[in-house]
Amino acid sequence: MDLATLVDLARTIYGEDWQRPLARALGPLHPDGAREAIDDRLVRRWAAGERPIPEWVGPALVHILERQAFLYVKRASLLRERAGELRIELRPVPDEAPEPDMRP
Repeated sequence: MDLATLVDLARTIYGEDWQRPLARALGPLHPDGAREAIDDRLVRRWAAGERPIPEWVGPALVHILERQAFLYVKRASLLRERAGELRIELRPVPDEAPEPDMRP
């Protein structure tokens, strides 16, 4: 995986400050065993071009992207549901039938 691809995808998922969140996401996927996170200084070294990006990071990033896509779809569904509930709540409740106009 090249640096430009890593940076582009990491920014897509985590925004401009992507190094630390990516380090946390990669930790459980480390090939030498799951851990809370990898050292975010290592990720910063990759970003600076000071260290090569290990081969395992590409497949791990695929996993992260797929997991994020699943979570976004799930969240979008929940947001649509909540919007529908709010729409119903905000709909004016009709008063009792209006009294007929008795004016001549």
